[in-house]
Amino acid sequence: MTMDNPLTRGRKALIERLTTISVANGYFTSTGANVKTGWLNEQLQARTVSFPIIVVQKGRGQAPMPGPMALKAFSGFSIVGAVDAGMDDYEDAIEALEHDLLKCLVPVQGRALDWLPKGVTGITVGTPETFPPGESLKAATVLIPVQLHTIIQGEHLNVRQSR
Repeated sequence: MTMDNPLTRGRKALIERLTTISVANGYFTSTGANVKTGWLNEQLQARTVSFPIIVVQKGRGQAPMPGPMALKAFSGFSIVGAVDAGMDDYEDAIEALEHDLLKCLVPVQGRALDWLPKGVTGITVGTPETFPPGESLKAATVLIPVQLHTIIQGEHLNVRQSR
């Protein structure tokens, strides 16, 4: 019997969701054609780097919440978008990418998102931060922290019901 890790399924679903960002799907950019994992600096140093790019990095989560025979984990990711633009004209490009990332990740209050797998019950989208191009990084970037809400079932063989 194989067991699918819900944390892995959630991460893969997040990456797959980001690949839907395209002009044909109603977004401003087609950055979804260039979604990578790892670290932004590593991706930008690759000889084959192209822009715009989205990089899904592991990020800070938060403490799990206990429930009946389960935990709700909050797996953290940093969604980093980068555009190759100069200091004088990066704002429009990075704002278009920021808009697309936020639109793609919009949570629906009180309803399960159809793109999340079973066991992943929601997403929290944090405050975006934008950074202009500079000496150390020639691309303008936007970082959006997200957390996937994942139910982790407990395995307690000898637990008695409290009376």
